[in-house]
Amino acid sequence: MQKKFLVTMAVLAAVALFVVIPPMMTTPVASAQQPAPTATPKPVPPVAVLKILPVAANPADPNVITYTLVGTTTVATGATGLNNVSVGVPVHLGASVADSKNPAKKYTWTLTAPSTSKATLNDPNAQVAIFTPDVVGWYKVDLVASNDGGNGPMASVQIHADTYEGVTAGNCKQCHPTIAAEWAKTGHASMLQVQLDTNPTGHYNETCIRCHTVGYNIGVSNGGFADIQAKTGWKFPTDQLGKPGTYEAMPAELQNVANIQCENCHGPATDHVKNGAPVMAKSLDAGVCNVCHNGGGTHTKGTELANSKHSDASAAAWNIPTGPAEQDCVRCHSGAGYITFLANPNDKAAWDNSKQTPTCAVCHDPHSDANPHQLRVVGKPIGLPFDAKDAGLSATCEECHNGRTNPADAVKGSFPHYSSAAEFLNDTGGVTYGQTVPNSPHAMIVGAQPVPDPSDKTGQAKLFGGDTPGPCVYCHMYPTTDAKDPNYLKVGQHSFNTVSPDGTFDYTAPCKSCHGDIKDFNFPAKADYDGNGKVEGVQDEVKGLLNVLWKALEDKGVKKIDTGYPYATLPKDASGNTDPKIMNAWYNFRVVYGVMWGTDTGNGNQGAAQAVHNFQRAVSLLQLSYKDLTGQDVPNATLLYK
Repeated sequence: MQKKFLVTMAVLAAVALFVVIPPMMTTPVASAQQPAPTATPKPVPPVAVLKILPVAANPADPNVITYTLVGTTTVATGATGLNNVSVGVPVHLGASVADSKNPAKKYTWTLTAPSTSKATLNDPNAQVAIFTPDVVGWYKVDLVASNDGGNGPMASVQIHADTYEGVTAGNCKQCHPTIAAEWAKTGHASMLQVQLDTNPTGHYNETCIRCHTVGYNIGVSNGGFADIQAKTGWKFPTDQLGKPGTYEAMPAELQNVANIQCENCHGPATDHVKNGAPVMAKSLDAGVCNVCHNGGGTHTKGTELANSKHSDASAAAWNIPTGPAEQDCVRCHSGAGYITFLANPNDKAAWDNSKQTPTCAVCHDPHSDANPHQLRVVGKPIGLPFDAKDAGLSATCEECHNGRTNPADAVKGSFPHYSSAAEFLNDTGGVTYGQTVPNSPHAMIVGAQPVPDPSDKTGQAKLFGGDTPGPCVYCHMYPTTDAKDPNYLKVGQHSFNTVSPDGTFDYTAPCKSCHGDIKDFNFPAKADYDGNGKVEGVQDEVKGLLNVLWKALEDKGVKKIDTGYPYATLPKDASGNTDPKIMNAWYNFRVVYGVMWGTDTGNGNQGAAQAVHNFQRAVSLLQLSYKDLTGQDVPNATLLYK
């Protein structure tokens, strides 16, 4: 019976197996063998971005506006990029898209002009469209970008065309007395007069007046200097150049549009003066100044600034002020924010949080000559977390390049910002643990006095206008003179770079008067400060110490975070508290490190900048932090603190 039962069960199992498991040749299940096809994303129409393009009076500018002066002599002129323009002068408009990952395949421009105008666009489908307003009035330009997804939303701009009035005929001071009085004291207000009467440069000629007059557009009837010059028959006084009274001999109606006036920067004012039209434009865009200050030759500030990280509009630094949580930040992370901070430093609600890179008019007040070089701040910086000394021209730099915190607040979880250069150059900053911390002599020596111009053999000329530059300006704005050098305009001056943008070149020219013919900033150190058994360069020693301290912090439970302040998580005990020793050490790590977790030493990361700003302080703070954190000195290292 048992045997029969077992046979029966075996047969049933075989039948069940046959039923449950299909033969291998049966059709496979699609979901198990083949992934389901994914749908192709539907194209999205692009969003057009329209911009009136500023044009530098520079032959190298692709949109430069040129005129023939005499014979074959060409004069380059430009445009501010504002929407208040001169009749008879080309307007350049640029097309782009809001999202570079969703490009346009076609651009379509449309121009609506006054009824009496015959103006047309040069190419209604170009990426850069051009038209020349021919009558006074308003012009409207529309732009549509399209791709396979269709037409995107229309972008538009209204442009006002007018003629020039002149500061005297326009009586600007009647409505703007304070600004007019301030402007009258600036170099702008007498530029042509000074050149004609004294010729201080010794090489002044008629092509120079394109930037030293109002509306210099040869052959254009717009009330500007060239227009009035042709009507009065005035000739450039080559034979009288540099003699007192030369300017005064100029016809009064020509003096009315001479020098650099309101209309140079804000556009023509006839409609504004005669009809009260609110057409005068203003902008913090560097293009307004670049018309002349990037005119080529020795006028290269615009190109220098373009090579600065200050000009990278896509950088995180200039995209932070987006909401109320960042209102404290706008004083430095927005050019407009900085200007309004200086005007009202104690009322952050008054600070402008518009996105704006720090352009020319952010650091320099275009209307006021109260400070040297028309800088907004000179001498004592404003609003620093410590009592800073007189920094000369570098006060403007220290306003933003400081740590924003007090070392005593480290135990409260308040850690430094990304740059504590101002602290180190003022022989302060960092948790000192009650010890005497030595300082390198840079802060006491560099830029503390007017600097002789090394190119002047007489020894009389001074750099930076003879003003005390302070350490920031002296090192970061030291002039470059060799136009054949591949790093010309990329380091020094208004690039503010001490390291070339590609990170391959250290600009050591400002160091050589003290340090000799050095090739990089990694000066030889005097001893082994990180304990690795080697005497290395100062930047390598500081980097090595940072690694030593970081290992000690990791051993205490500190973990790195790639993004987001304060760029590390600090361990907490059962009560939710962090050991003050860890907090103080992390504070000092950040003070010395610079922009967090970067690898490019040219950006001042990994302590490269602080090793130059104040080497002894950087080393001492890191060594003190290691001792406080671990209970012992950095093994095998030469100690700097006392």
